[in-house]
Amino acid sequence: MKYVVYGLTSVLTSSAAASAVMRYAVAVGRAGTSDLVAIPAVDIAGVPIAVEVLLGPGVPVLAEPAADDLLEPEHQEFVDDLAERTRVLTGRRSERA
Repeated sequence: MKYVVYGLTSVLTSSAAASAVMRYAVAVGRAGTSDLVAIPAVDIAGVPIAVEVLLGPGVPVLAEPAADDLLEPEHQEFVDDLAERTRVLTGRRSERA
């Protein structure tokens, strides 16, 4: 699990989702554009939520480790979506094509 820190708050998400957000944030910044991303997360009570964040140039975002969770969700659909968005921005071909 990782915390994605954005502004004065942080959201708890899977390590894979946090890494995908960071890679996409780099691509968005390099492309000089912005995008709204709904990060799958859990609230303080452990209830699944989605947190919308704006990614763009000059928008600081970081991922920091959280306690390991044996029940960590994969968020594979979200990770795949951001990987595809990243490929589009960086001009890389899809590995699935």
